[in-house]
Amino acid sequence: MHLPTSTKTALSALLFLASSVQADDNARSVSTLDFKNAFVESGIVPEVIAALDPSVSFYVAYTAADGHNELLLPGTQLSLSEKGAPTEFSVEGLNNATNVTATSRFLIYLLDADAPARGNPTARNLRHYLAGNYTVTPGSNSTLLPTAQKLVVPTVQFDPFTPFVEPDPQPNTGIHRFIYALYTQPAQFNNAGFESVGMEAETANWNLSRWRTQLGLGPAIGATFFTIDTGSNGTDAGTNGDSSPGTGNVDNSAGNSGAAGLRASLGLVAFSVLGWMALL
Repeated sequence: MHLPTSTKTALSALLFLASSVQADDNARSVSTLDFKNAFVESGIVPEVIAALDPSVSFYVAYTAADGHNELLLPGTQLSLSEKGAPTEFSVEGLNNATNVTATSRFLIYLLDADAPARGNPTARNLRHYLAGNYTVTPGSNSTLLPTAQKLVVPTVQFDPFTPFVEPDPQPNTGIHRFIYALYTQPAQFNNAGFESVGMEAETANWNLSRWRTQLGLGPAIGATFFTIDTGSNGTDAGTNGDSSPGTGNVDNSAGNSGAAGLRASLGLVAFSVLGWMALL
């Protein structure tokens, strides 16, 4: 039996749609201005970081609740099941950063700006990860955002100064803001650890200004962040700060489950279509 051309076209479109939703539906380029504005709207600037003027768009990928890799957009709210180790780092617009060459290396950190509680951050800037010697290889692009270049650690193994510690904010401690930041690494650390300039292993109450001075770092060239809402901590669960409205967060928890349902439905439709075509 021969199918009409219009039917074939419709079936092809349906199968393409079913396959395409397996990718990250939210993966898109974000301008450096949008990153900057998100940090201001969240209160991170100037509460935690005095200023942020990114020259690159810095991305982190994570495993969503439905098991797919997703691109972390600035201000994304993650569920407790999505707080695992990042699956990829990538960057756009690296040519816009000053003093960056083909041989430049980079360092990345993750910190909790609101430890142990948003309303009483006595361990502010709790460091969850710090590692250097990340590089960019031309032609090695992100698996989620083809316009971004992957940041990877060279074949020679370099141990993180602070190995990744999964965030574990306690219940009813408010909305925690977790910040990833990207810096150009001074060449002296290509073969020397950060302890060589006196950096200490203690992770709580990390003094970022002192750390930058120790390592001779310029400002961060890129940064992003996510939030985890643990419930009320004497503030509204839907706020960015103690009293400001929550305009900076993008809640993906509902979107992830919706996307999973769409994937499942389209997958069943595609399966049925393929079975039907096989009988013709």
